[in-house]
Amino acid sequence: MELKANMKGPAPQQKFSPAKKTQNRNPKLSKMTAIFTVSPLQIILFALFSVFILNPSHAASTERGSIKCYLPNNLMEFWKDDVDQSEQLKKCAWNNWMMRLESEWENFNTSMKSKKNVWLQETEQEWTEWIKQMENKWMNCNENINDEYKDYLISKSATWTDEEWKEWIKTEGKNFMKTDLEKWIKAKETSLDLLLLTEWVQWKNEKIMAWLLSEWKTEEDTYWSQWEHSTWLKWLNLTEKKHWLKWKERNHREGEQWSTWLHVKENVYIFSEWNNWSIWKNEKEEFFYKWMKDTINEWINEKRWNTLVSTDNDS
Repeated sequence: MELKANMKGPAPQQKFSPAKKTQNRNPKLSKMTAIFTVSPLQIILFALFSVFILNPSHAASTERGSIKCYLPNNLMEFWKDDVDQSEQLKKCAWNNWMMRLESEWENFNTSMKSKKNVWLQETEQEWTEWIKQMENKWMNCNENINDEYKDYLISKSATWTDEEWKEWIKTEGKNFMKTDLEKWIKAKETSLDLLLLTEWVQWKNEKIMAWLLSEWKTEEDTYWSQWEHSTWLKWLNLTEKKHWLKWKERNHREGEQWSTWLHVKENVYIFSEWNNWSIWKNEKEEFFYKWMKDTINEWINEKRWNTLVSTDNDS
């Protein structure tokens, strides 16, 4: 009865609506208005795109070869209902990060070249000191030879003639000199590798952690990690499952791209033989073999073995 009474009452007064008035006056215009109706998400995208295009920094970023794209702080909320657009935006963010990484790598590589050159200059000074130590060691072998080996050598050479001493310095003594050189070079190479490895590991870890710990990335990874450990009912939500699969695929793809990028840089720049070091080693080895020949001749001419023999007689 109340429903009927209300129906019989006067019709409520309608408020003025420009859209409705226009629709009543022009049906064709009403149809066109319906066609051009946009969703709130499209309005947001248009506004963001307009800001991006009108932003003066856009031109500078394009000149640097970077594809500028808007990256909201909360991707999980902003794109939750549109998987494809969400993934496209995240792919854009990753590509931009990789391009910035390449630019930052160039700066890092330049810095490492400078540090290697400084290291080589210091090594040159150490080489000069080491050669002096070697000269002192072999021209004053009684004072500088290892005590254990000296006792062995004195005992072994008690009845040696001068010719046998000459043979010893040309063979066993020469091998000792070569071994000293190899040990010194190896120590320097280890020092260089340690310098490069320490700087490289620190740099690459800082870069990838900056990406992984970005606000939206952390939120997304946390969300899906928790989702994976939630109840089995999650598999009934096909939209959530689609988001999760895209997340897994993207992480795998980014991980492979990162590993490939590292592999190239390490093989070409980090762990490959440094040309300047190779040249330096070749020059020093050539110098050393000449020095060794001269030292052996001097050792023989001055009969330096007599210092060992006299030590044995004094004892």
